[in-house]
Amino acid sequence: MAFRNRGKNRDASDDGGVDEGVDVDHDGGDADEDLADDENGEWLAYELHEWASESRSMLAQLLLADEVPHSWQGTTLLAHQTVEAQVDALLEEVEQAEVQDLDPAEPKVAFEVDGWSGDLQAQLAERLGQGGVPHEFDADGDLVCHEADEEQVELVIDELLARVADEGLEQLDGLDANDLLSSLFTATDRLKKDVHDAKGILGVLEHGRRLAGTATPFGFAATAWTALRDAATTLCDLIEDEESTDAEVVDLAVRLRDTLQRLI
Repeated sequence: MAFRNRGKNRDASDDGGVDEGVDVDHDGGDADEDLADDENGEWLAYELHEWASESRSMLAQLLLADEVPHSWQGTTLLAHQTVEAQVDALLEEVEQAEVQDLDPAEPKVAFEVDGWSGDLQAQLAERLGQGGVPHEFDADGDLVCHEADEEQVELVIDELLARVADEGLEQLDGLDANDLLSSLFTATDRLKKDVHDAKGILGVLEHGRRLAGTATPFGFAATAWTALRDAATTLCDLIEDEESTDAEVVDLAVRLRDTLQRLI
């Protein structure tokens, strides 16, 4: 639970701080300018020291994503009363994402998340919370969950890591992504009929290489798109490898074609 205290009225003549000598570093960008017109407003202090670090990290990311003006003093969140409703809604969202404690009697499994950023760990905790998966981070920083939830947790982790792998890749909108998949389908269909078809070979190399460099479009699972990228890359490599056989090229071209047919 977040404990909220109300600060004193803000003086319009000050330099953007909070009364009583509190130094505020606004994480909300131009927050001070946005709130400068409210001379009599109050600052609210949300005491979050009882929250788990991943819950505070999750809240911090949500506040930034929604561009809510705010500041942090250790584990205390400072926000102006003009954004009280927004902050309360995000607090509730984080609290609802929290799940029940692990059952001491249930077999457990640990996942190493060493090297993960705080942001990525917060996303992991959020998704597990949304899925109702009991979990905790132990003293070594490993993620611990019930053995019965191992498969579900692995899927969540794979999806998150696949999203990370998307960073820096070409972004496609829905129409462009569909056009790319359709073009690659046509090329692989030609190879299915004739492995030496020139248009099919050139089409796979052009569209397959482009697919290999694109991020997951909206509406696709990142893990599924990663598998598609990998298949396209492998097919291009086989075509360009003088030692590969026609049977190898046709086999992968047919499998990729069938996958694409289900997507377009």
